Amino acid sequence: MIRVEVQVDDEWVPVDGVRSVELHQEEPDPVPAITWQTALRTASTVMAELIRRVEQASRVVQSTGLVDETGKTRLRDRPAWQSPYGPPPRRR
Repeated sequence: MIRVEVQVDDEWVPVDGVRSVELHQEEPDPVPAITWQTALRTASTVMAELIRRVEQASRVVQSTGLVDETGKTRLRDRPAWQSPYGPPPRRR
């Protein structure tokens, strides 16, 4: 005996009078195979774009004058009251 149910509005409802059931499943579309060459080419492209962006960001930061070409920071001269650490302690 075969018992067949279908889901209607989140509830399973029995279907009476069914003598046989035939199921057909479609084959999924094949996923294209990725070769090592394709993966390496893609990774190289992504890395090249990342390097270009980092170089561009580095040039923008250097254009502010706060960082030199080696990446070392150059602090501007400013009064002690503008220092984030406050003025130097004084001796009493």
